[in-house]
Amino acid sequence: MKSLLIVAFLLHAAFMFAELLPWRLPALLRVVRKGLPAGEPFTAAQQTLVSTIVHNAGIYNGIIAGGLLWAILHENSGSDVARIMFAGALAAGAFGTLTLKSPVTAVQAVVGLAGLILMGTQN
Repeated sequence: MKSLLIVAFLLHAAFMFAELLPWRLPALLRVVRKGLPAGEPFTAAQQTLVSTIVHNAGIYNGIIAGGLLWAILHENSGSDVARIMFAGALAAGAFGTLTLKSPVTAVQAVVGLAGLILMGTQN
């Protein structure tokens, strides 16, 4: 179980760092545009909106990573926190997969579900 907690922590920490990058850079905006119909580049207002949305997702992933780290470090008393973090990851990953059609958010959902299932088998 601890190894799944560590994998989930590393995954969410990586998401956080990636999402806190300067998303107004053209190379990063191309990542966001992937999957969208070809057309005009983002306007300045759209760049600001994209940057704000992605940064907010980064903060969410930082909170999940922090909770998972707490559960790792407090192995004996961290199971309730781990359950909450896994449930949050599952909910956000499922929503992200439905709305963004992103395989990255699908991975997040699968890790959350796996964590909840494994935690259920340990009781």
